[in-house]
Amino acid sequence: MSIILSSTSWLELWDESWQHTRNLDPLDNSDAIAEYPAQLAKGYKRNIGLRNGIDLTLHRYTFHEDVITVDGQPYETGCMEWIFNLSSTFKFWNGSYVTAGRHYVAGMFMPGGESLDLARDPRLEVDLHLEPELFKTLVGDRFHLLPPDLQRMAEGDESLPFSSLQTTTPAMQLVLEQILNCPYQGLTKQLYLESKCVEILALYLDAVMTQPAKSPVKLQADDIDRIHQAKEILIQHAEHPPSLLELARQVGINDCTLKRGFRACFGTTVFGYLHDYRMNRARQMLEAQSMSVREVARSVGYASPSSFHAAFRKKFGVNPSTYLATNRRQVFF
Repeated sequence: MSIILSSTSWLELWDESWQHTRNLDPLDNSDAIAEYPAQLAKGYKRNIGLRNGIDLTLHRYTFHEDVITVDGQPYETGCMEWIFNLSSTFKFWNGSYVTAGRHYVAGMFMPGGESLDLARDPRLEVDLHLEPELFKTLVGDRFHLLPPDLQRMAEGDESLPFSSLQTTTPAMQLVLEQILNCPYQGLTKQLYLESKCVEILALYLDAVMTQPAKSPVKLQADDIDRIHQAKEILIQHAEHPPSLLELARQVGINDCTLKRGFRACFGTTVFGYLHDYRMNRARQMLEAQSMSVREVARSVGYASPSSFHAAFRKKFGVNPSTYLATNRRQVFF
């Protein structure tokens, strides 16, 4: 079942939420939290205005049901937005899906129409907002070396609302986790987050400026449906997943199409996706603080605690026991 509401109702609900914001940092008036409208979700958005001109938004919430907004009108945002999705799945503007470990850039002109958020997993997301002139200043005389689509977005091309989806690298993932778990307040927090935002932009630019051009994989609509079915089977059997051949057999395609299609749809391999899903589930369980590290490892399919520790540290840059202890000190909720 889905919650369907007009874009006007959506904005009205958020206007009410922003009228009841609370300041999270007593030493920084630019750091404010708004609880998500209770009719839709549990959680919050946190906005932090940084002195270097970058605005940071941190998302932590879970929808009660799938949410669909309709009758949306095109509008101008006035900024470019780097959107890093660390968990959950939601529908992208071209019909594909943004999954955990993917990111993209939104331009200054948003299209209207219908949008869809899927509620299966808690949303954890980091967004960076920059005015185009600031972005051009950061890039400097290397602007002409950027991918053509990114140049067009920075120049305000109304016909290009979003970039293509990209895979978030382990180095980016580490910086994003550091942003989400910033331990400082006041000026120290501002300096720390400013440096981390510039670092994540540097990693992004390094990736897009060195990425070789690839020919897009062409998939039939029926193949795409089967690949999404395969993803659901992986999630349902994450602790004891089927082999690649068995998974392909279950959804009725050959393993070659499954491998190529999975990378085209989700930006990673079949078992790369499974690994990311397990790690994000483990992180969510640790945040819930209802299980020990050993219990979490067993719940996501790791018989060996040492293997789980190594995988978690490689993914998030911190040991699971340290992550658990850090989240006990969080005051976000």
